[in-house]
Amino acid sequence: MKYFLAFITALGLSALLTPLVRLLAFRLGAVVAPRKDRWHTTETPVLGGVALYCSFTIIFISTYGFSGTMLPLLICSTLIFLLGLYDDLRGLSPQVKFTGQIAIAAMLIGMGTVIEIIPWPVVAYPLTFLWIVGLTNAFNLIDNMDGLSAGIAAISSMALFVFSLPSGDEQVAFLSIVFAGACIGFLFYNFNPARIFMGDCGSMFLGFSLAAMSIAGTWKHASSLFVTLLLPVMILGIPIFDTAFVSVTRKLRGQPISQGGKDHISHRLVALGFSERKTVLILYAISACIGLGTLFFSEINPVVFAVLALVCSIGLFYFGMFLGYAETRDPAPQRMTDAAAWKVKALLVNTQRFAEIFIDLVLIVVSYFAAYLIRFEGGLPELQFDYFIKTLPVVVGIKIAVFYYFGLYQAMWRHVGVRDFVGILKSVFISSLLVVTIILMYARFQYFSRTVFVVDGMLCLLLISGSHFFLRILREYLESQPVSGKKVLIVGAGDAGEMALREIRNNPGLKYYVAGFIDDDPYKQRRRIHDVRVLGTIDDIGAVSRETGALEALIAIPSLSDERLGQVQKACEQNNIVCRTFLGAQC
Repeated sequence: MKYFLAFITALGLSALLTPLVRLLAFRLGAVVAPRKDRWHTTETPVLGGVALYCSFTIIFISTYGFSGTMLPLLICSTLIFLLGLYDDLRGLSPQVKFTGQIAIAAMLIGMGTVIEIIPWPVVAYPLTFLWIVGLTNAFNLIDNMDGLSAGIAAISSMALFVFSLPSGDEQVAFLSIVFAGACIGFLFYNFNPARIFMGDCGSMFLGFSLAAMSIAGTWKHASSLFVTLLLPVMILGIPIFDTAFVSVTRKLRGQPISQGGKDHISHRLVALGFSERKTVLILYAISACIGLGTLFFSEINPVVFAVLALVCSIGLFYFGMFLGYAETRDPAPQRMTDAAAWKVKALLVNTQRFAEIFIDLVLIVVSYFAAYLIRFEGGLPELQFDYFIKTLPVVVGIKIAVFYYFGLYQAMWRHVGVRDFVGILKSVFISSLLVVTIILMYARFQYFSRTVFVVDGMLCLLLISGSHFFLRILREYLESQPVSGKKVLIVGAGDAGEMALREIRNNPGLKYYVAGFIDDDPYKQRRRIHDVRVLGTIDDIGAVSRETGALEALIAIPSLSDERLGQVQKACEQNNIVCRTFLGAQC
């Protein structure tokens, strides 16, 4: 009950203080005008972080006073808040702000907040330092869209609460739920369209406090070092992923990482056709799924958990690759010459090919190990683990060699299709057959389970084909979102019509949105092609255009007779519809 009351109190305080802070910000002139790297279109006050900080601090002091093990968190989070507040009111250079973050993080570590599970200070202190400063800047970077930073902080802190409570860390659980309540109360005014921004005083406070609490709430209670390091990374996955993505892409463009721009994952989702509100909700959902995934840590084997987390991390990597293709119209100046740009592209191609091989290598290991876990119902006997280790180099070497021989690393994964799947199927089957043959020749299958290799083959096929098709799946779903532009009808629901639909969806520069298909074939009526419905026949063009608001008709029937072509042109003229062919020529 006390946690529920703390949550409601923090939510109420934040919801009450935020409009008061908003009025104060207007009086102080702490407002930001519309600019290219932000989404707001009117002058909007900042300093919303004041309400967040005050709500959290009031409950902290009223509960614990100025004592307790979490007092260093209060002191240092107050300092980071004041640093951000000064930046919002007077302005600080990125170098000065970063130096301040370093000093405050060092102070927190000096007061005893450190990763305790690592016994070597020479490793524990730098890792703690990197975690705190990195996460502080991560939340500062994702504060680029209304409600994103506060919402992700609320989800992350709730996940931290649920994880810390059964672990017996009541202080971390209490402060986490208070943190979540304060963020949600602030979201009433910050969610799209925002009436107030949190400013650096809010985003830096959120990142710094969550970094410190996650150390106390996760690193102290896990038995496996690998999983202990993985848990807080998963709980705070979205800001970490966005920071890594932005840092890499800006570095490749020769742009300073500290320089703002519309190149975050949120901007790229909007560029793919999502609304700002829907983009924020999608990132909320991803963050919630990652947070829920961490809760299964105590229910399953840590090794299994680590394997699942590794597969999810590979999925995020491909998601980042996909977002890298999105056009963001970033106003930041491009500093690279043409020659430098080609060098960057060549580097990206080589890096991507290496990444593809490395990921397949990881998935081969995962599938082989998972096959053993499934065969022996999660508990791997020592003898079988020994055989797994001895045969692993053979399995990995043979499969990677066969995959390379069959050209799996020459295909463009954004355009994979049925033929590529057949190639993956042949590669997995032949490589598995070779592995079994070699083990049969040298070990006669003594002490080996034949079931392991059958399960391994099926898992390997599932994982390898899934990874190769993941970019295609993202492209088919995300790039098919409705975008602003002229509505068009495609005349012809055959192969040419399907190609026209793909071209429109894959080329946002055309600024078309396919409202539906037109086709005379009665079998095709009311059926769908890539979720676009056949709405009628050529005789129905007028009615369909009025119903859908289509302004153009795109003819994609190579075998259309002159008589029917004339009927299409006449129907378009009568309904003021522009008529074009699939190649773009006007009828």
